[in-house]
Amino acid sequence: MNNNKKILMIGVLFSSLAVSTASQAAVIFQDNFNAGSGSLNYSSFANWTITNGTVDLIGNGFFDFYPGNGLYVDLDGSTSQAGTMSTNLNFAAGTYNISFDLGGSQRGDTNSINVSMGSWSTSLVRNSGDPLAPVSFTFSTTGGSLVFHNHGGDNIGAILDNITVSAVPVPAAAWLFVSALAGLGVLSRRHKA
Repeated sequence: MNNNKKILMIGVLFSSLAVSTASQAAVIFQDNFNAGSGSLNYSSFANWTITNGTVDLIGNGFFDFYPGNGLYVDLDGSTSQAGTMSTNLNFAAGTYNISFDLGGSQRGDTNSINVSMGSWSTSLVRNSGDPLAPVSFTFSTTGGSLVFHNHGGDNIGAILDNITVSAVPVPAAAWLFVSALAGLGVLSRRHKA
């Protein structure tokens, strides 16, 4: 097989990888907390471990500050120890998009919340009257579990719901760049020969 055909085959291979990678973007984790039943100091989550303090699972008429939203988590449970929630699974190193709904306690305080996954972290503040609203971040990380930590300890935490994590595929442009480099390498070898 001559070098021109090799270059063409390499370009087709990398281009097809770029197309298939872009089409494989999918949700890899999701939780809306509606599988449980409302309870103070709740710890029976299917996808989460409470690693510090406590959280409350509220809503659906049980301490329901956001009616019509099903169940959701008060990140500062009822023991005066703010909660830390960690997923039961670890995510690999890569680029991710995370979205979730975060709202104020609706009870007259301000809460600071840390969100982290591996080497990535961010801090958010919610005032008491802030609505339950979507938040979204795209980031690269070394991997690890997803963690939500409410600072405080007054039994009145920020409200968390509807978490979705999606893997972000390598952009098609990156695959085209790699295929171009491979093609140049083959051409370089041909000219040296």
